[in-house]
This record gives sequence, C-alpha cells and structure tokens, in this order.
Amino acid sequence: MAITFSKDISEDKLLMAYNNNVVQFSTNSVLVVLNCEVTGLGINAILYPHPNGSFYFNLLDYISAVINTKNFADDLVTDLDGDDATTFTYDVKEGCYKAGVITFKINFADTTHESTSKSLAFLAGVFQLRDYKRQEINIDSEIIVLSPVADRTNNTTYLNYWRGYPFEFSLYLKEEENFTLVNNGIDFEFERKSVITSLFLSDGRTDVTIENFLPLAFGMNTITVPGHDLNIMLKKEESRCGVYVKWLNNYGRYNYWLLHDISFEDLNTRYLSELSNDFNNTEDTISPTVQTGKTTNDTIRAMAKGLNDEEKRIVLGIFQSPKIYLFTGERFARSSPNDWVEVQLKNTNVRSFDATKVKTNIAIDLELPTRYAQVL
Repeated sequence: MAITFSKDISEDKLLMAYNNNVVQFSTNSVLVVLNCEVTGLGINAILYPHPNGSFYFNLLDYISAVINTKNFADDLVTDLDGDDATTFTYDVKEGCYKAGVITFKINFADTTHESTSKSLAFLAGVFQLRDYKRQEINIDSEIIVLSPVADRTNNTTYLNYWRGYPFEFSLYLKEEENFTLVNNGIDFEFERKSVITSLFLSDGRTDVTIENFLPLAFGMNTITVPGHDLNIMLKKEESRCGVYVKWLNNYGRYNYWLLHDISFEDLNTRYLSELSNDFNNTEDTISPTVQTGKTTNDTIRAMAKGLNDEEKRIVLGIFQSPKIYLFTGERFARSSPNDWVEVQLKNTNVRSFDATKVKTNIAIDLELPTRYAQVL
C-alpha cells in the first residue's frame, strides 16, 4: 500500500503562504477508505474522499492563518552599538516564516491506516501569476534577499538607502552559520540570528551604522556573498527632507522609500450624527438639532520621482501591500517602533508602465489615522 500524489507540493522551494498550495492524492490500496487526517504546522483537518477515491487539499487558508502571528506588524526594537556588529542583525522569522512536517494519514474501514509526510517551508508572501516563474525561490539557495528581484533574475536585488533614516533588509539564511558581505574588496562577517535575519544599516544615526564594519560609497554599491550567486545592488543616497515610508513586500518583509516633500495635504471632515432637540417654541429654540461630533483625518500626497525600472519595481509594491508605515521621527536621530505610524493608501489606480517615458514619477496618497475628536 502507498499514498501517491497526482498533484504534489514541492519540498525543494520556499512556498508562498498566500498562494494556492494544492495537493491531490490517493491510495493504491484495495481497502475501503474512510477519510484522511492532515496534521502538522498547525493544521488539524479531516478530508473525505472524492467518489473516485482521491483527496484534494489546499493549504492556503491553513498556512496563511498560522504564519501570520503578528498581523504583519513590525514591532522590532533595535539596540545598535557601533562597536558590536552582533547588534546589527535580528531574528525576524516570527510572523514571516513557518517550516515543519505535514503528515497525510489515510484511514481504512478495517481500522488500519497508511501515512506519508512532507517537510515544507513557507514565507508570509505572495507571487503574482505573471511573475512567479522568474521570481520563485529555490529552497536549496542558501541565502536570499527578501525583496523584489531584478527583472528576469532570481539572484540580483536593488535597494535604496538614504543616510540619516532607519533602514534594514532581511535575508533567508538556510545554513546555521554566519554570513559574509563583500563591498569594494572589503568583507565583513555578520551573525546569523535565525533562518530569517534582518540586517540593519542604520537606525537613523550617522555615527552608528553598518559602515562601522562595512564601508559604503555614495552611489551604487555592488555587495556580494562569497561562495553564493547573489548580488545586492545597494544605492546609498544623501539625506534630504521628504516623506519616509516602509511597507510589507510580497516576500513578507519590508521595503523602504524616501518620497519627495508633500505636494499637498487635505483635511477631511465628516459629521457623525445629530440628535433632535426641537422641543420648544420657535422663540425659545436655538439648536433644533445637536451634533454629536465630527471625524477628521488628513490625506497627504507625496511623489516618488525619477524612478528607473528597478526602483519602480520596488515602489509599486506599496500598492498591493497590506501594511504601510509612515516615519514620524527625526532625521539623524535614533529611531524606535513608536516613530512609525500605520497609514492607508488612498490611490485606487496607478500607471505602472508608460512606453513614452524613460523615468517614472509616481504619486502616492496616504491617509493618516483619524484624529482624536470631541464627541458626545
């Protein structure tokens, strides 16, 4: 007797929790099949066979519920020390990564059973149909940057870093060993904190940065990892005023961008309700109705200007992100989680491609949290 899969699921790739992950299977046993128990990775499901004896199971709803333990929130508290490189890496797998064994156990009417198991690994991410062929991740890759890859490649990532603002990027590190980054002939070994490790370049301060250990030039830095086919194209830019945002990308970690100054800011108000107060004669009536109060919020528009194709690929990620934060802290100062406030994207559409333009400008409208109000 054996369980055979007509539609299998890969044990060789990092799977995306928010895509369909379907298996179809059956047994070649001649015994009468009762059901199948699927257990592991937080799953505890009972399946009943199709009339032809096969089983169908989609892991999407189960894994997406189990992996998202933090509602996509970024609450990491850092404590960077310019004399201690170990303080620049952090364990961020919680809410981003889930791995383990799932067992499929088919029960027969005579109380016997047969089972098989699969070892699977998931990111709290998602691929789109037009992208996944060139962006799928092979779990055999020992190190991966969790940020959109360059077009038609799965080993080159572009990132932009502005001096004076907090910035990090996350890595998938398969092997339980430290990793080395090389830039312009200078290398430094950083400590792996978990299978998903965040590497901070800065918390906003300019005297305590990754450059205490790995110097970065202004402009493009090509960072490599010895022994691995990986390129991190990191563009270091000078600080300027602007609207700094971060958002959850399709790999389950964060991208950052410094938008240009606010183009405009709108204050939106709306009455909540009113109560009838018309109980007196006309000459004694001042307020025939009583307003219970107003809700008020602000919407700001900022621009991402002069984007090339790789920069545009990063920024467009904000339009499908479920979690966006606006930086409210000060430049050149140490930041904390309280320096970020969650906002909503107001844009309902964006032109993602224009063949007539080499560089792209993208307007981003952000709705700030509702203001506190005096209400009845």
